Amino acid sequence: MARFRRQHAGTCRRRCHPGTAAAHKQGMSIDSKPRQPKGIPVGGQYAAYAHAEPGNVLAAARHRQAMAERRELFRAQGFVPAATLRTLTSPTTTAHRDEWWNNNFVAAEYGAGGKNYPQMPDDNTPSMHEGQAMSGKRRTHRMNYGNNDIQLRMPSATAIRRFSGDNGNPTFDVPVSVSLRGGAPVQGWVRVTKTGPHTWETTTLGGAGASNGPASEQVAEAVAAVLESRRVTTALAKVPDLLAARKAREAAKGAALTPVSSSWINEVGFDENTNTMATRIGDKLYGHKVSKQFFEAMKTSERPGQVFNKLVRAHQRTAVTQCGTCFRFTSALVKHTCPTGHKAVSGIGQGHVERARQRAEAVAASQSHGVNPVVNIAPAPAPVNTAPSRNAQPVPTKKTGFPAPRRPAAQPATAPETGPAALAEHLKTTDTAGF
Repeated sequence: MARFRRQHAGTCRRRCHPGTAAAHKQGMSIDSKPRQPKGIPVGGQYAAYAHAEPGNVLAAARHRQAMAERRELFRAQGFVPAATLRTLTSPTTTAHRDEWWNNNFVAAEYGAGGKNYPQMPDDNTPSMHEGQAMSGKRRTHRMNYGNNDIQLRMPSATAIRRFSGDNGNPTFDVPVSVSLRGGAPVQGWVRVTKTGPHTWETTTLGGAGASNGPASEQVAEAVAAVLESRRVTTALAKVPDLLAARKAREAAKGAALTPVSSSWINEVGFDENTNTMATRIGDKLYGHKVSKQFFEAMKTSERPGQVFNKLVRAHQRTAVTQCGTCFRFTSALVKHTCPTGHKAVSGIGQGHVERARQRAEAVAASQSHGVNPVVNIAPAPAPVNTAPSRNAQPVPTKKTGFPAPRRPAAQPATAPETGPAALAEHLKTTDTAGF
């Protein structure tokens, strides 16, 4: 045995790591598997590895749960709010086109009673040759646009502009997949409206609220920058800070003035993008740099003039102007643009939307087979233990000598409502995951 160890140690010096050879020389095991505790029936045997659950398994489970929720909404045959779905496909690849379009159909917004905003169709091409779109035609060409902060895949800017122009520039929804720096790729929709020769209004969808924070603003600004650029391939490379660009865009729209109950102050307004407060006194408009808290205090006060004198008048003055068309005010340092917003539902493209809804329902059902959505419609409060403890004091008595009545025991809440109708009603009033 000793001879074998000497021979093996010599081999290890030539083939193994020095530390491993030393272990062999001392007759030690180099197997890194964990051993069972000594003293149990299988003591000394190697235990099985406990591998962590792969991340893609958890992502797949969440995806099936999201699909189950969408499936129930489609079955309810009512309004289906837009959602943002996680995806494993990066926006930088052209692969998995079927999955890309199908997931976006599932994530789209669908109105009740046939009142839908049109969707950018999956077959918008000039020649309309045969292909793999729902209509049997060739699919709409998609492009990837990006910079250091965002990667965006959507129908090409040329296709979007063509669809808008061919239909009288309505408001419509565009499918996108997005990957922000440090975040997982997601798919969803952006509502767009052409408002001028080279200007577009863009709003991300994904819940009851149209805006869901910085990520939403980045995505909306990225789509607008691409559609407004003359050279779309380098559009986002020219926008190093999407949030700053979005803030400047919103600042150009200004803010509205509202009347207040005061004997000498007529109207007040606050622009959050520039932290500017405007105060109309008679025929003059005054601007001050104040916090929104000071503005709210003045707007809601029973004596706005008194609050103005105490909190606002001493702050830095700034020049403001009021537009004669939209009557909104802006800082004099900002070039004003009258806000136009999105248009009403136009009624075009309803055939495509109906086909998309049917496809979405089928996809959601196939990808959530056997999964029930977990939605807490009306969470029940925790039960209250009203039984007296072992060391409880006697019930206090009134002067009459009769014991004081106990408070009635809390009744258990009814079970939360479930089913397609309850789920649809719940998601109408709560935001789903957004950008």
